[in-house]
Amino acid sequence: MARIVIFTRLTALAGRRDDLIASLESLADATNREPGAETFVLHAARDEPDVVLGYEVFRDDAALAAHQASGHVAAIGPTLVALLAAPPEITYAS
Repeated sequence: MARIVIFTRLTALAGRRDDLIASLESLADATNREPGAETFVLHAARDEPDVVLGYEVFRDDAALAAHQASGHVAAIGPTLVALLAAPPEITYAS
C-alpha cells in the first residue's frame, strides 16, 4: 500500500493568518497522534502574508479515511469557514 501525501494551501482572510495557524496547530497535534498519520506540518508562506501551507503523510488509504472521519477534522470545519478567504487548494499524491 502506498503512502498518501497531501499538500494544502490555505488563504486566510486578510490579517487572520495567525488565527488560522493557531486553529490548525490543534488539528496538527491531534492528527500527529493518529496511528496511521506519519506527519502533519504547517508553514507560513514567506512572501504571502495570508497563506498557510500544510503537508500531511498517511500510511495508507485506511489511515486517511480514519483521519477524515475523526472528530478533530469535523470540529475544525466551522473555524475554517470563519477564517478562510477562499476554498482550500488540496493536492493528493502517493
